[in-house]
Parts: sequence; structure tokens; C-alpha cells
Amino acid sequence: MKPSTAILVAAAAVATVTTLSAERRHRETIRLAKEQHRQRLELGVAGLHQQLLADAAADSEQWEIWGKGERTPEDTRRTIKVNRQVCLTQLTHTLELVSRDELLVRARALMERPAVRKFWTETRDFRSRETQTPESSEFISVLDRELAAATRKADAADEVAVEVSS
Repeated sequence: MKPSTAILVAAAAVATVTTLSAERRHRETIRLAKEQHRQRLELGVAGLHQQLLADAAADSEQWEIWGKGERTPEDTRRTIKVNRQVCLTQLTHTLELVSRDELLVRARALMERPAVRKFWTETRDFRSRETQTPESSEFISVLDRELAAATRKADAADEVAVEVSS
């Protein structure tokens, strides 16, 4: 092969590699921009949802919308406030602001509260139908496991209390 041909082949190879590398970086930049845009939209919607819940918890006229038949205004207010906590926990998980270990700690802390266990039992099926992303499925699974553990713990404590009072 002539030296001039070898130089042309080498230059073509370098140009091809450079073009492919630039194209790959461009695709990655676009992917990251789309992901950041999705996260900004999700944060915006979550902010609106949190404001709606805050307004509903503070406004007795909105309790009718949230109430379910036998639920008292205080139960409705408590349900709305618990929903805010659960939604915030799910958002931090979805946006990967917390590790899986941190999610477990937060889920465990939530499920230690009877009001949260009651809320999750009542609303879990709706939430699982409402959102079906891998992140939401994982979140639901973690909360389900922590609910089961907290329920066993609460039941054991109730049994001990009954035995002590007998």
C-alpha cells in the first residue's frame, strides 16, 4: 500500500471514530436532558399535589370530597396528612434522592404509626393501579413488607398488653 493511501485510510478511520464518539455523546446528552426534564415535570406536579393536599387538610369544605361515608372530619384530615407523607417518600424514591436503605428506614418509620398503617391498608390497591413504573412497584413492595412487619410487631405488643392486664 502506498504511503498516501495508508494516510487516507488512517484519516478516514480517525474521522469515523471521532464522528461515532461525538454521535454517542450527543445521544447521551439528549437522554440526560430528557431525564432532567421528566424530573422537573414530576417535581412540579408533586408540588401541586402537595399544595392541593395542604389546602384540603386545612379547608373543612374540601373534606367532603376526601371523606368516605363514615369518616369523620378529623379522620379525613389525618388521612390527607398521611397521604402527603407517603407521597413525599415515594417522590424522593422515584427521583433517586434516597438510597434503597434510606427508603427502608423511612418506610419502617412511617409504618410504626397506626394512622399510616390504616391509610396504606385502605389505599394501597388504588396506588398500585394508579402507578405502574418499576420505581412505584418497588416502593409499594417496600411499604407492603414494612406494613406486614409493623402489623406483626403491633399485634405482638397488643398480646403482651392483654396478658399483662389479665
